[in-house]
Amino acid sequence: MPLTDEAIRRAMPAAKPVRMFDGGGLYIEISPAGGKLWRFKYRFGGKEKRLALGAYPAVPLEGCRDAVTGEWIPGAREKREEARRLLANGVDPAERRKARKAESRAHASHAAAGSLPGETAWASRVPGRKAQRGLREEVLYETAARWFNNHGYHGTSLSDLAKELGITKAALYNYVSSKRELLYNIHVRSLQAARAAQDSAATESTGLGRVRKMIFNYVAAITESPTVTFILLEDGALAPEQAEEVLAARRALDHEFRSWVAEGIRDKSILPCDPQLVSLLVTGSMAWVTKWYDPKGPWTGEQVAEAMSVLYARMLGSAPIGPLPASVGMIVPEGGLWMPPPVRPVGAGSRSRRPDRP
Repeated sequence: MPLTDEAIRRAMPAAKPVRMFDGGGLYIEISPAGGKLWRFKYRFGGKEKRLALGAYPAVPLEGCRDAVTGEWIPGAREKREEARRLLANGVDPAERRKARKAESRAHASHAAAGSLPGETAWASRVPGRKAQRGLREEVLYETAARWFNNHGYHGTSLSDLAKELGITKAALYNYVSSKRELLYNIHVRSLQAARAAQDSAATESTGLGRVRKMIFNYVAAITESPTVTFILLEDGALAPEQAEEVLAARRALDHEFRSWVAEGIRDKSILPCDPQLVSLLVTGSMAWVTKWYDPKGPWTGEQVAEAMSVLYARMLGSAPIGPLPASVGMIVPEGGLWMPPPVRPVGAGSRSRRPDRP
């Protein structure tokens, strides 16, 4: 029987991953931490393979329009059909995804002057102007998010971004009106991901269940998309009304999270503690993930999300949680202990002594 949104929302985690099938190779896997992850199972070249399609509810069952931006959000079924069309044409969807990611990175660093990454190359690979623009905007926002995180708003300029993208500064204005608009849009994306993470977690029956699932959902989102990231609010970075909008949204999310901790104390799923302190600890550790997480490192984003959600559940929970899943146990890669890349503090070095860079 095909899946429904109600069945997915009501589905509860178990000691081992649970799979619910929709048909045509599509299923959703519920991790012990409560995360709900879409998968597409298929065969290619005589081998059975699986393709990750994203986390529910950020990727819904059916496609829909974002309530804030109005943009179309492809659903899991839509992604399944796209993968099946590729298979019908003899293309492995997993390999196609790898090739697309490689192209995006290459276009960001090898671009023709005056046009966003590789005008000729993009035109030959991406059908239609609208699709080209969407990919270019993703590269732009990914680059801007990384610069804001590493150098701060005042230490980043549009000239810096244009230079890394291999384009002229004037060309950037075809996509964004100002550095402030770029920052604001990145904040909005992060808040949308946090809201989706909490909305999904709100269906859990205990305070601890909600806290644990929210941590998994949000960390999975920020490790999956480089443009979904937590950026500190710096003085003068946003217009006053924009800053107040972002702060109000963060306060609402924080209030809801603290209410879940308090609820967990009442229903005895969480040990007595200070909900505000717990919120600060959890929020701070999740925000820092974007500073050290490396997709090329030893852990996948899902492993990091699973580990954080289980470890916090262990610290807060009034009952034993059990061992870490084998998928997120201690990992020591070849060559010794993995260390994250060094993080340059915001304002460090000569940039801290320069005025704001427009």
